[in-house]
Amino acid sequence: MKRILINILLILIVGLFQDTFAQESESKVGKVKVVKYRDTNDKFTESTTDKTLAYLNKRKHDILITNKKDTTLLKTDSLGIFIIPNKYFNYCSITVNPKTKDLREEFLFIEGLGAKDSLEFKIYDYHISNKIDSTKAPEFYKKFNTKKAEQDFFAGNKRYLLGNGIKYSKNFIEQLELKSKEYGFEIEYPEKMSGTLEEHRILYRYNDRMKELLGIKNWW
Repeated sequence: MKRILINILLILIVGLFQDTFAQESESKVGKVKVVKYRDTNDKFTESTTDKTLAYLNKRKHDILITNKKDTTLLKTDSLGIFIIPNKYFNYCSITVNPKTKDLREEFLFIEGLGAKDSLEFKIYDYHISNKIDSTKAPEFYKKFNTKKAEQDFFAGNKRYLLGNGIKYSKNFIEQLELKSKEYGFEIEYPEKMSGTLEEHRILYRYNDRMKELLGIKNWW
């Protein structure tokens, strides 16, 4: 009877050791995904096109993983997948594209990576979409970027800009006129606008920042 109990105890100990060893030797899978910060299903207001997003998600991303003892540099495959070594499970910082300003994002795991075998790292396209628009429509961007919206607001030039090439509904214009009276801003059309998608995205960000400064939380 004692021998049976000893054998059972040995089996349990060996099983526990094997489980612990397996846990220590396993790794986790990370996946980088670039997503739209503004996904409206409207080509005039969404932050970038599906084509551009698909291109960004096919590129290989640089990965920097650090903790108090170790540093690891990795590269994802074309699907955005990379392997996280187990020495970083308890605590680490994972930086995606550390040397690429427009696609850089840092993720800090103070309490560890958790129990999941895979983790998704979302990179929003805010900075890269700004860069694309400013490159394709540089003069328009200079006149109507978000910093210019701030300058206009504090200079007393409070306005909402309507874009060329868009047909606004009667209800939209009526509601906009009501808001302009309530919050004290003008409704204007920008000069020298060609009506490209880049210009419309720039205009949307300008108006969005102006609305924040005016204190408009609920548009309609």
